[in-house]
This record gives sequence, structure tokens and C-alpha cells, in this order.
Amino acid sequence: MQRQSSYAQEAGKLYLVPTPIGNLDDITIRAKRILQEADYIAAEDTRTSGILLEKIGVHNRMLSFHKYNSKERAPELISLMQKGAVIAEISDAGMPVISDPGYILVQECIKNNIPVVPLPGPSAFATALIASGFDAQPFTYYGFLPRKKGEQQPFFEQMNKAHATSIFYEAPHRLVKTLANMATIFDSERKIVAARELTKIHEEFIRGTISEVTAYFKEQAPRGEFVILVSPNTQQSEQLSWAELIDLVNELVANGESKKTAIKEVAQNNHISKNELYDRYHQK
Repeated sequence: MQRQSSYAQEAGKLYLVPTPIGNLDDITIRAKRILQEADYIAAEDTRTSGILLEKIGVHNRMLSFHKYNSKERAPELISLMQKGAVIAEISDAGMPVISDPGYILVQECIKNNIPVVPLPGPSAFATALIASGFDAQPFTYYGFLPRKKGEQQPFFEQMNKAHATSIFYEAPHRLVKTLANMATIFDSERKIVAARELTKIHEEFIRGTISEVTAYFKEQAPRGEFVILVSPNTQQSEQLSWAELIDLVNELVANGESKKTAIKEVAQNNHISKNELYDRYHQK
């Protein structure tokens, strides 16, 4: 067990500082202050971050920290913080750690008892979610999906069954192919939202069925980074009887699964209590 008191010490800590996802005016007063006071700023792309920092008048030393150098750079940053340095970590846009390598630095800080202090702020998927018109609770965020069709399909199968809003990111040059891949799994009338250029002057929300949105982007070339939101599956699946559920467990056991694993799998697939299925199975 570990207990962190974020403000028990003045130095030697990591701040996770969110940056605007488009409109630079979205920087918060606190985020600006932390960036001004930090000894170092760990930036995903120092050139991109340099534009923001110049606008808000921050000229502190930047250190590159991205997915290609994160494992090598993390020990260096840990060493600086152990010597008392305050480091602010930022991504190109939005919340650090979400779809960037910040989690590696966070993990190393936790291992070394260095406080990790998160600041609240902008996030593209949350921004898109609240304007989507879909139920915001619950939701599942997938980040960037694999690029290959075969690797995407298991994610789409999971989203297709989900009773929660599903969210993922996609690049403009891959959008039409990804939507076409979705259409092979989902009903063509399933509702989706494609949100682009959030907080910028060309911000748009394209709402409709998968077939409608796909047809739109075949005519209108996609531009800008996209957040794709998929409506929850509202169809009520037919509930199997306890006898049928127990038969499914027995089938898995006959195929080599342990009883414990089989019960867990059947319970998850049918959205029922694992403990209740365990009791019913052993009563039978």
C-alpha cells in the first residue's frame, strides 16, 4: 500500500498538465502557473508545445518525452525529481497519459515515491461525448484502434454488443476504411457521431447512421483528427434459463476449461452474477 500526499513537499514532484486540444485560449490559470513555476517541462513534441508556451509567456526548459524515447528518458526525469526538481508533463494536446506515453513516467514516479499531481482540463473524447447526444454514463474509451482490418474487428464486435457509448480516435486518411469495416459488424442503422476539429474554428459534429456518415465522407474528404462515438446497443438480449447457462458451463468444462474459468466466462458473456451462477451450478 502507498499513500500520497500531493502537497506535503514543495519540490521533487510530477505535475500532469493538460493543454488545449485546439483553441489555445482554453489553457487554465492554474495550468499556466504550474508551467511557469516548473523547473522542467517534459513535452511530447517540443515544437508543437513551443507554440503554446510562447503564447502564454512560458520559457522554461523543455525536455522531449515521447513514445520513442520514453523508456530511456524516464530514468533521467526520475533522477531530476529525486534531486528536488519539479517537472510538468504535457502532451501535444489534451490530457497527459491519455493516448500518450505519460503513464510510463507516472508508473516510475509511483515506484520511487515521487508525488504525481494531476490537473483537470481538456480531453477530446470527453468534449465530444457531452455534445454527442448519446448517454454519457457509462462509456468506454478505446483510444486509437489498430490500423489493420482484421485487428480492428474484435474491437467492433465488442462495441456492437456494448450497452455503453463507445469512443475511439481516427485519423482522416483512415476514416472511410474504418467506417466501412465497422459496417461489416454493426447494423447499418446504428447511430454514430464523427466529431472533428474540436474547439477550433472548423469544429463539426456529423451525426447519423453508420451508412449515412460513411456515405457523407465518401463525398466530403475527411479533414482533421476525428473522435468517433458509437451509440449504445439498446436491444435487450434474451435471457437464458439457469439450466441453459449451466449447460454452457458444462460445455466449456468438457472442452478443457476449469469450472472456475467456465463459470466466470459464462457469467460475463450473459451479464449475470458470477457468484449466483457458481451457487446454481453446484446446487445442480
